[in-house]
Amino acid sequence: MLSLHFNKQVFINALKANNNLVTFLSTTFALLLTLVFQGLIQGNLKPAYFIYALIVCIAFYIWAVVDEKYRQPAPIDQHNS
Repeated sequence: MLSLHFNKQVFINALKANNNLVTFLSTTFALLLTLVFQGLIQGNLKPAYFIYALIVCIAFYIWAVVDEKYRQPAPIDQHNS
């Protein structure tokens, strides 16, 4: 039997270091897994669906990285402190 060891601390540290990458990798994996199940159930699995899914995931990752880099931080309201 195949035994997979999952170290939660490694995943947590990666999430803290670069949450965009971990989020988009996990959603990419979930999307591809969903496509496999959908294709097995309906019988119309095409390789193009996987290519489209990867392109969309990469586009959203680039969007998040650019947004994080160029977004101006919200001003801190000193009057309510």
